[in-house]
Amino acid sequence: MEKRIFITQKMIDQYGVLNGDNDIIHYDIDYARQRGYKDTLAHGPMVMGYAAELAARKYGDAWHRRGEIEVKFVAPTYPNEELVVSIDDEGNVVAKAGETINVVGSARLR
Repeated sequence: MEKRIFITQKMIDQYGVLNGDNDIIHYDIDYARQRGYKDTLAHGPMVMGYAAELAARKYGDAWHRRGEIEVKFVAPTYPNEELVVSIDDEGNVVAKAGETINVVGSARLR
């Protein structure tokens, strides 16, 4: 199962308002570039949320009572990229932007 999301700066901005993360690296491209990134960064929990959404679809109502997800952020997710998040039959999670793997992990029921 997979979900495709086109990440925009507006989405990143709105997520920052919701979760209170005001780190400038999410909002200021010049600051992000000074730190070696090509653009601002999407929030990690925002990206993980898409994986959790797929896990909820996979496991149904049991996910809300017994679900757990563990991920590793292996590359940044930038605005203006299409992110493809997938979960396989064993609960393995991968998020990719183009050929770049951004997130790996697993979702399971306890």
